[in-house]
Amino acid sequence: MSKFFILLIITIPLLLTAKETKKIVRTPYPNITMTFYVLKSDTGLRHGSYKAEYAGKVIMSGFFKMGRRDSIWTQYNEKGKIRARGWFKEDKREGIWEFFNNKGELEQKLDFTNNEILYYQTTFATYPFKVMSKADTIMTVLDRPPLFIGGTSRFNDYVADEIHIPLHKSTEKVIGTVFIAFTIDSLGRTSNHRILKGFGKVCNEEALRVMKTIPDEWVPGALNGKLVTVDYIVPFKFDPHIPIKDALSIGDYSSGS
Repeated sequence: MSKFFILLIITIPLLLTAKETKKIVRTPYPNITMTFYVLKSDTGLRHGSYKAEYAGKVIMSGFFKMGRRDSIWTQYNEKGKIRARGWFKEDKREGIWEFFNNKGELEQKLDFTNNEILYYQTTFATYPFKVMSKADTIMTVLDRPPLFIGGTSRFNDYVADEIHIPLHKSTEKVIGTVFIAFTIDSLGRTSNHRILKGFGKVCNEEALRVMKTIPDEWVPGALNGKLVTVDYIVPFKFDPHIPIKDALSIGDYSSGS
């Protein structure tokens, strides 16, 4: 198996060089440098190796084939710890993917080809969730709680990158927690986002807005061998005295009302 993957990795660059490409280097943000290749015949189409660096350290690497991710891709955090690793085929995940937390510890291992969860970490194994069906609604512990693909660390990254309102400039109170509730159905789709409990208009609205931007990349919860629809609650903890990314405690989920 290892020889097969080594052969693929060597072969991909050789195939890509069959088309004439041009190297592009961009710095979209301070300390961020992107190096990739585009077709000379169509400079809007990426084709070849891709590398993103933060302050000289690689944070993303992989290959594009005719504008689509099509190889093994690896992501690292700013400290060089691996965050995700897996195979893209025509811009879609396939095969086994591994996702890691900020310490470089394995958080999830998913098989996208066979739609299987091989490994996951969760702090909510004993938490009761509100399970909704056509017949009734119950509070119970699930066989498996809903999982955001990529884990808590990836979820936190989405939130921290999306929040941009300068809350510290608001005249309102900006120290506290906003609880956002939403529904995750048996297909992993989210809906009915709402403020369950808040403390100020600016923070309430921002937490709700950000939560609505999170992609529907959830593995639904399971109970008695079936996928179920549940209510999910995320607390956004704001504190103007520390950076926004550190002030958000998204990993401390709760499902109670």
